[in-house]
This record gives sequence, structure tokens and C-alpha cells, in this order.
Amino acid sequence: MFKKKRKWTRVHFFKRKKSTPNRVGHPVYVYGSSGKNYKYLVFTHTPKNDDFIELKHNIDPSEDGVKKSYVKKDFEVSDKSSLRDPDKKYRIHSDDMNTIKRLKK
Repeated sequence: MFKKKRKWTRVHFFKRKKSTPNRVGHPVYVYGSSGKNYKYLVFTHTPKNDDFIELKHNIDPSEDGVKKSYVKKDFEVSDKSSLRDPDKKYRIHSDDMNTIKRLKK
């Protein structure tokens, strides 16, 4: 009759979307977990449209200053099996924390 509201547990770590034949996997910042689902923000180097905000620093410390990093304005929710462990060590720079906090809804 009524759908139960999903309860989110706070978590904070990086994962990576699994690549498909049509899409390359991007790094994601997971900040919510509920059952079989994660709530996360997606990062990229090449935004396709204006749904992304430019960050002051790259999330990959080895590429900071070389490439720009962008974060999607809206969060996504997907099954935990659609994400994998990241290849690299990512971090959110303290200068970009206010932007990330504002996007986490």
C-alpha cells in the first residue's frame, strides 16, 4: 500500500563505476548506503553538458594541476554490484569540501 521510506546510513569512500561497452567507468564518492544500494556523486574529466561543476583541485592527487575535475550536480543511486574498487587513491581537497557538502542532499 505505502512504500516505506528508505533509511540511509552515512558512509564515506570512493568507488568506481564499472565500465560497459558503451561507457567508461568514472570515479564516484559514496556517501550513503541502504540495503543493496549506494548514494553517490560522480566525477569526470570531460563533462558532456552543464550538469557538472568544476572543482578547484583534481580528485586524483597525481593529476592535480594537469587536468581539471568536475562533479555532477545531482547525486545518483544504484545497486552496489554496479560499482567496483577504485584503481587509484582519490581524495577531495579541502578547498572543494563546501561544494561537495552542498551537493550531498
